[in-house]
Amino acid sequence: MLRRLAPSRLANAAASPARDWILLPANLMIVPSRMSLRRIPTSLHLPVRMAYAGAWDALVVTHAAQALQFLCEFASRLPVLEALDLYFQVVAVPEAMQETVRIRTLNGLEVESLPAPTPMPEPQGWRRFRLDVLLEHRRYRLRYQERTVQLARMVGARAAEAAIATHVENAIGFAGLLRAVMPVEQATDHYLREFSLSAGTAHMVWQRVQARVAGEALTAQYADPVRPSIEVAEVGG
Repeated sequence: MLRRLAPSRLANAAASPARDWILLPANLMIVPSRMSLRRIPTSLHLPVRMAYAGAWDALVVTHAAQALQFLCEFASRLPVLEALDLYFQVVAVPEAMQETVRIRTLNGLEVESLPAPTPMPEPQGWRRFRLDVLLEHRRYRLRYQERTVQLARMVGARAAEAAIATHVENAIGFAGLLRAVMPVEQATDHYLREFSLSAGTAHMVWQRVQARVAGEALTAQYADPVRPSIEVAEVGG
């Protein structure tokens, strides 16, 4: 037997439609030319396609800048190409975007300005034949590698925050473009769906967009038409 929802819960469910981007798998962002124009008026197809391209490029710029900083910070611990590969392991850059980010990062790299790599200490002389020294050296290398990954994840979190901030700006601009044809919530959902963000990231972006536009929405209510006065007719006795 199906359990019936109480009227209050039923009303809440109707007022809060499920976000379809929650069901999307992460990291499957497609290129802007293939993003959907469904539910977009024909007159806005070109502006929306341009908005997709601009949002995509803004994300590429953000990731390239973060990757470049990552390479500089890890140059003493890793070779450049290994550090770049590590960036893509700790930061969720969409696969379709990775090659463009890689190209821009390498094009912007100034190898001469990178810190010199820190040489890994090696057993010297007769000590390199002692088993205890070799085992300790191996443990040291493992600890060093683990620490490198830990640091990379921390820096990756910073890069993820920068990408989220870029998504927020993109989504706000996208909602502004579609203001005349759909509410902010629907336009934000459309952006999140087309850019295929993971559920956690999408929720953060959605909430920050709502927070940013809240003041504008509250101010706009005063521009609404004046409500008509309703006179209550007196009922004769």
